[in-house]
Amino acid sequence: MLDDHPMRKKIGVSAALTSPFDDRGAIDWPRFAAHAKHLLAQGMRVVTAFGTTGEGISISASARAPLYERMAAAGIGAGSLVECVYGPSSQDAGDHARRSLDAGCGGILLTPPFYFKQPTEEGVYRWFSEVLERVGPAGRDVILYNIPGLTGVRIGPKLVARLRSAFPQAIAGVKDSSGDWDQTTALLAGHRDLAILVGHEGHLARAVRQGASGAISGVANFAPALVAKLVRGEDDPVIDALLGMLLELPVVPAVKAVLAARTGDAAWLRVRAPLEAIGEASGLEACRRMAAMVSAEAADQTTMST
Repeated sequence: MLDDHPMRKKIGVSAALTSPFDDRGAIDWPRFAAHAKHLLAQGMRVVTAFGTTGEGISISASARAPLYERMAAAGIGAGSLVECVYGPSSQDAGDHARRSLDAGCGGILLTPPFYFKQPTEEGVYRWFSEVLERVGPAGRDVILYNIPGLTGVRIGPKLVARLRSAFPQAIAGVKDSSGDWDQTTALLAGHRDLAILVGHEGHLARAVRQGASGAISGVANFAPALVAKLVRGEDDPVIDALLGMLLELPVVPAVKAVLAARTGDAAWLRVRAPLEAIGEASGLEACRRMAAMVSAEAADQTTMST
């Protein structure tokens, strides 16, 4: 039996950080750092930068480059950050991953190639291999990002097994954002010793009870205590109600709108093209209701613990 990968303990709950922008569309680093610091203070060991919720695909490599310097200036060590890396070229992805690992990041969330549709598993394997070969011996703590709804690429147990065999020191886990319960259970059946991280919060508590280690979660931006409860394997009907409302809206702008409502900071509403901010009154009202639900849940938990 294989020993559990250390990444299983490192990530219980990691917020998929939403990225704040200023009125010119640049990353608002002070707000970014303050948000990360707040979430780490809630008990998270790491937070994840520039993933889907963080609109990373819409932010250039040069704009992202100051991440570790900016966070260090705010008192956040590189080891507290997982960074999402995109290609689509294996050369660019490999170079980016190596720079982040050299900076001391806590891990890499590695997105598969996403431009050419319906690639074969062999082609996807070759792409990941090229990335990891380019990273070289420093390769470590790589979480494969399975989000087929956006990339068109499914990362299944056989592909994970091949990559683990070829790069045993590098592969640390899989973030499964497929929303497909059968896919999640197949990954758990074959790779329970890795960090299997569930992107669909509605499946999270059930998956943890079957061996998943936690989540990189967009909802954790505005409801970290609720997601932490799910990572303990405890069901909560509030998550189903939240997801029912959230998934009726464009998800990334809606996460930002709920966070804006919870914090009273309208700057969180800003998004990068091609996304559009939640602007319709009905959408903003739904986000305010979600924020109120989370606040009420948090108050109930505080009352129960006192």
